[in-house]
Amino acid sequence: MQRIQRWTAVGLILAVALVFSGVPAMAGDAVSFSGNVKKVIADKHKVAIKDPETKKRFTVVVNDQSKLKGFKGIGELKKGDSVSGKYVVSDKGLYVVTEMARK
Repeated sequence: MQRIQRWTAVGLILAVALVFSGVPAMAGDAVSFSGNVKKVIADKHKVAIKDPETKKRFTVVVNDQSKLKGFKGIGELKKGDSVSGKYVVSDKGLYVVTEMARK
């Protein structure tokens, strides 16, 4: 009986660890970011960014609700530009910019 309880506890701990390990944010939570522009895909409203400290790359989506500072649209961004801002994770798993500024 104790063996079953032990395995149940281990399984529960592993399940909780799995849920929280690889998810940077839940849908709706704003996440701060900063980095250098690696690529701009203006026709798809996407900007690829690389964090110079962690070396991680990620792509954000800019939409009509995104507040942009220092530029009017992503077409003005160039490779190497330094940017910072916040994004939320959509239901589809996309990083949607809520605000972004060119440094």
